[in-house]
This record gives sequence, structure tokens and C-alpha cells, in this order.
Amino acid sequence: MSPVCDGPSPYADHGFVGNLVPRSTDWPLMPASLRGLLEADAFDLRPLTPITDDALDRPISWVHSSDMLDPTPWLERGNLLLTNGAQFASDPDAAEVAAYCRRLRELGAAGLGFAVDIIHPEVPAAVVAACVREGLPIIQIAGPVPFIGIIRLVADLIAAERAARFSWLLDAQRSVARAAVRDDGLREILRTLSRLLGTWVELYDAAGARIALPGLDPVPPALEAAVGREVRMLLQRRTAASLLIPPPDGALLQTIGQSSRLRGVLAVGAREPLDPAGKDLVATVVALASVALEQQRQLQGALRGVRESVVELLMSEQAGAARKVADIALGGLPAGSTHVAVAPGAADAAGLLDELDIVAATPEHLFHARHGADVVVIYGDGDEAREGVAALVERRGLRVGSSPHAPGESFATAVRQAAYASRSAVPGRVNAWDALPGRVLVGALREGGGELLAQSLLRPLDALASDERRRLRDSARAWIEANGAWDPAARALGIHRHTLKARIAQLERVIELDLSTFAGRAELWAALELHTPSA
Repeated sequence: MSPVCDGPSPYADHGFVGNLVPRSTDWPLMPASLRGLLEADAFDLRPLTPITDDALDRPISWVHSSDMLDPTPWLERGNLLLTNGAQFASDPDAAEVAAYCRRLRELGAAGLGFAVDIIHPEVPAAVVAACVREGLPIIQIAGPVPFIGIIRLVADLIAAERAARFSWLLDAQRSVARAAVRDDGLREILRTLSRLLGTWVELYDAAGARIALPGLDPVPPALEAAVGREVRMLLQRRTAASLLIPPPDGALLQTIGQSSRLRGVLAVGAREPLDPAGKDLVATVVALASVALEQQRQLQGALRGVRESVVELLMSEQAGAARKVADIALGGLPAGSTHVAVAPGAADAAGLLDELDIVAATPEHLFHARHGADVVVIYGDGDEAREGVAALVERRGLRVGSSPHAPGESFATAVRQAAYASRSAVPGRVNAWDALPGRVLVGALREGGGELLAQSLLRPLDALASDERRRLRDSARAWIEANGAWDPAARALGIHRHTLKARIAQLERVIELDLSTFAGRAELWAALELHTPSA
């Protein structure tokens, strides 16, 4: 609570003439407020009650004068009401005064200015008490102060603030226009918007997935789920629209593109509602982003065929020709030791190639192309490229495998290894070939039909009772894992070694396989690894 306005004037840095009207059009200016009026040298104004900082700095939208008992039909929220108190008797009715102040407070009036030495020598105590109860700021206006002077001051401040805001908007629009013509125009546009508004900016594709753009502050983790949900709802409408998530942790969402062909959604942080200039700037950015995305889509559509050709050259081990084409048409390929990532069946995933087109703006660090139904990505050893790929995979929940690739090694082999690693990948994680467990050979046998051969070898066990079948399988596995040693295997099973020998002999007879040889035991181990029994 601040009963007086201490400290320097909020208008001091804006070149006020006589501490009233700003000479500068720098924006944002301090808007017209009770604090500014109380600090204006031209008027003898004094607060009669403590006023919070929020109330002191709340913008005054206009000033109106009236001596009616109910002026609210002619007022709007944020208006300051001036009165000389003609509507009140020298000893006014407390209920009448209370109702008067309550109506102003419920309307959202900025405050009440009460002129004295005209009708009342001082503001009636009942009026002051009612304002205190309602939390309505009340200011005493003393001396020969014409109301028109206060009204003119506020009007001049509002006009100056609007002019400064318009000037700021023109400068801001020039800044985003200059950003739009740079090589990475879309990213520069959004970076400029983030800088000018001092908030986070996030871009979502037509499928509602976040597009990672280096240099941009992403949506805060606490808002990520809510913003993502609203983005998807906007896209499901399939029409151009905007949506405001209320402050304090809010955001302005605006679709990009035409209703028949939405390209995505722009989300802009808005801890406080954006003013008209901020909204106009966002609209400008949306328009430029729509053009940039459309141009980029057309250009990338033509370049995707070139990328596919580069991958085909690499697959046929023509690395020199592939790099020559990439250098001329695409700006290069990642050099030195790289990683090859494969996302099987992801070529038709909504918006994935569009997002990669944006993320891979520098192909010498990250290259991508469609390869049949799959997406192949080549990236260097740098943390930025690796983390960018990992973030994209996590966001989209893709199954992706990767394989290292050094100069001179077979690219086709790296692609096959990455594709194989993707089969056991957890959605949203990159599964590295060189980090696979030591059962790669078994996996290859399974992919090559080995499971059918294992099922054929073990089929005679199906004739046994389920308990006996399970007992023989468990005994065989324990014996093989003990390298054919009877005593350790028997101890692991909790049985006598002669019992174990009898079980293994029974298994030999049932499946007709000589387990006294290494080849026989190896075949049984592979069959047990490949075949999963139904019971």
C-alpha cells in the first residue's frame, strides 16, 4: 500500500514538457495513470486513502466528469470519474454513498477525483469511508483546477502513447521484414519477434508437433502440455483461427496458412495480454511465416528429389559423386566421421519432412532424405546435431536406429545396421547399433526365419504334458549355461546331478538330437533362444 507517490516521476525519462506531455515517441511510454496525475506539477491533487501500486499504475482509459448519483451508464472500465459532489448533501446518506462507490468499483473505474472548495469545503467523510471499504481510489482536487485541464492531460498522454506505439510497431515490422530476407528467414523472423516482445516463441507443424529452432526460447515445461493441447484443437478445426490462453502463464496461438491448407501454429508467450501493437506485430509475423513456409515447401519439394538421389549414390558406394551433387545443389554433406539414422516407414509421417527441412537448414551439419518408405538422416559428431536429432525423435515418438559411419566405409552397411537397430528401439529414443546387446546374431537369425526352424526342432516336446515340457526346457537351458557341467547346473536347479542327466537323456530321445557334441548343444541353445513356447 502506497499512500503517496515516492521516488522519481515515471515520466521523467520520456522528455515531458512541464512534466506533462512527452516529446519523445519512444515506446513503451508510461500510460496515463493515477501516479502520473498525482506527480503532475500543474494540479493540486492528493490521495485521501492508501492506494496500492497496482491501482496507482493502472492505465486510465479516459476521464469523465459527472455529478449524477449513477454515472455508470456513461462510463467504461478504466475511466477516471471527476465530480464536485453536487449529488451529495453536506451530510450525505451513508447507504446512498455506499451504493454510489460500489457501482464505480464494480464497473472497474480507475478512481474518483473529488473537487473541494466548490460545493463542499472538504470531501465528505462518508464518501472517503465508502471508498476505503470498496477499495476505490479517491483523490482530492484542490484549488482552481478546471476539469478540462485534467481531461486534456490524459487525452494528450493517451495520444502520445498511441503515437509512440505506432512508431514502435513500424520499426518492429521493418525488423521482421529485414529478417525475412535472410538465408534462414523463418528462424530469424521468429527470433526477432521473441526479442521484440521479450517472451518465448514456439512454432508447431501441421500435425501439432513442435519444430525445434535453434536460438529460440521454447515453451516453458509447465505450459508445454496445455499449449500443445490447444494447438491440436486449433488444427483440428481446419480453419484459420487464433486462441488466447489466459495470463498469468498464458499464450497467444495463431494458425499459419489458409483455412484449406494450414501450415502450423505460432505460439507466443503472453504473461500479460498483448496490447494492439503486440497483436499487430504477431499478425505481421504470421503473414511472413506463412509466405516463408509456403516458399520453403515449394523449394524443398524440388530439393527432396536431389536429396533422394544423393542417398542413392551413397547407397551404391559412389561417395565422391554424392558429395559433388550435394555441394552444388544442397550446400554440402556432414564431413568426417558421422552417424546414419534410419526411421523406418516414417517418410509419410505428417509434417516430419517439413520439420526436417527447417531443422536441417545447414546440411553440412545435418542431412536428411527420403529412402523408399524410410527417412535417412546423416549428422556429425557435434553435440548440437546429435541433440537436435534426439529431441526430434523424442517429440514425435519415432522408432529410430543409428549406426556410426567413417569415411571409406560402406554407407549401405551403415544404413542396414541403423535399420536393424531401429527394430528394437524404444519409441522416442535413438537405438545405437554399437550399443546393442550381444544377441545381434540371434536377432539376425530370427529375422531370417530361424524361429520357424527352432519351432520345428522343438515341436516333439508339444506331445508332453506342459509341466514336463517346461521342466525339460529349464533343465536344458541351465545345463547349457553351465557349459555342460553337471554339478553346477544341478545345484542351480536344486536337483541331483543324476536327475539332471536323466532329463537331458530324455530330451535327446524326444527331439532326436545328439547333445554329446558341441554342434548339437549349439543347435539346442539357438533353438531355445529363438523359440518362445506358448505354455
